[in-house]
Amino acid sequence: MEKLNKYIRYCADRLTEPSTWQGIGFLVALTGCKVGIGMDWGQAAGLGGVISAAIKMALPDSKQ
Repeated sequence: MEKLNKYIRYCADRLTEPSTWQGIGFLVALTGCKVGIGMDWGQAAGLGGVISAAIKMALPDSKQ
């Protein structure tokens, strides 16, 4: 049970970092565009980059 709690805390900590959300946005854009609407890989990667950049601009870096 302790290992599960550590894993949940680790995942929760990662979800507070902008880079995690950038990666999630990029993956969703790539898979959604390639599989869902049929873009080629270059177009899907371009859209993923735009989403990643928007998330980077919207979420502040953590100050430590």
